[in-house]
Amino acid sequence: MLADYAIGLPTAMLRMFQDPSNRWFTLYFLSAGFLAFLTYRSQARYDPALREDGFLAFIFPKSVYTNRSARLDFFFFLVNKLFFGLLLIEFALGAELVSASVATILRQLSTTPLVESTSPLATASTAIAYVVFADFGLWFGHYLLHRFPMLWEFHKVHHSAEVLTPFSAARVHPIDDLITYSAGGVFGGVALGVCSHVLGRDVLLLSGTQLSVILFTFYLFGFHLRHSHIWLPYTGWLGRVLISPAHHQVHHSSESRHWDKNMGFIFALWDWMFGTLYVPSRRPESFRLGIGGEERHYNSVWKLYLLPFRKIWLRISARRTGARQAGRSARTS
Repeated sequence: MLADYAIGLPTAMLRMFQDPSNRWFTLYFLSAGFLAFLTYRSQARYDPALREDGFLAFIFPKSVYTNRSARLDFFFFLVNKLFFGLLLIEFALGAELVSASVATILRQLSTTPLVESTSPLATASTAIAYVVFADFGLWFGHYLLHRFPMLWEFHKVHHSAEVLTPFSAARVHPIDDLITYSAGGVFGGVALGVCSHVLGRDVLLLSGTQLSVILFTFYLFGFHLRHSHIWLPYTGWLGRVLISPAHHQVHHSSESRHWDKNMGFIFALWDWMFGTLYVPSRRPESFRLGIGGEERHYNSVWKLYLLPFRKIWLRISARRTGARQAGRSARTS
C-alpha cells in the first residue's frame, strides 16, 4: 500500500502539468515564455546590451536562477505539492458546500427559481459572478494575512523569496493557502448559491464550460510572469481593473511605499476600492524583494514550514511577559 502511495503521488504531480484547469498546466508556462519574448523584443530595441546577451539570458538570468532562494522554491514546490496539493480540492468542495447551504436557505423563502433560465447569457453570468465573488474572497483572505500579525507570520513564507521565479508562487505555507482558499470558496459559494436559486440548478452544470474558459484565459495571459523578473505592467485604466505581473512584483517589494499593496488575484478593483492599489509605471522600477532582511532566516524547507509557528509562539510569549511586567509596575506604583 505504501508503494502504491509513493507511485501515485508523482503521477498526480505530473497530471498538474497536463490539466488545463490547473495553474501549472504546461501551456501556461509556454504562453508566459511567449509574452516574455515579446517583452524582450520591445525592450531590446532600445537596449544594445540586452540584444547582445540574447533572449535566453533575458528570460533565465543566472543571478536569479542560481540564487539559493530560487533553489529553495523548487524543493519547496515539490514537497508542498506532494503533501498539500489537496488544498485546491478543499477549495472546490468548500465552494460547493457553501453554494448548497445558501441555496437551501433561499429555498425557504421561495421553493421555485425566480427566473428558471438556462440560456447562454444566464450560464455565462453565473460563471462571471462566481469568478468575481471568489476573486474578492481571495483578496479578502490575502488582506487578512497582511493585517493580522499572527496570520502575517504564515504569509511571511511567501514574501521571504529573495528572487522571483514561477515556482515562487508555490512558496506558500499550507495555513496561508487554507485561509485564502477558504475565503475564496465562501464568497464564490455564495454567488453560486444565489445564482442557482434565481436561475435554477441546471445553470451551475452549464456554467462550468464558461468558467473554464475564463480561468484558461486568465492563466494564459502571463500568470507565471507574476513571479519573475520580467516587468510587464498594466497602466492607466487597465491597471485599475486587472492585476498585471508588475502589480504582483511590486507586492513583493520590501520598500515601505509598496507595503500591503496590490493584494488582488485577478482584479485590481478591490485594491482600488479599499485603498491598497499601486499602479506600476511603464518603465521597470527598482526595488529590493523580501521582508526587510528577515528573509535570510527562511533558508530551508523545514524552516518555511515551522518558523511561522515559532515566531507566533515568541509573539505570544512577549505579550505575556509584557502583561506581567505591566502588572508588577501597576502594583508598585
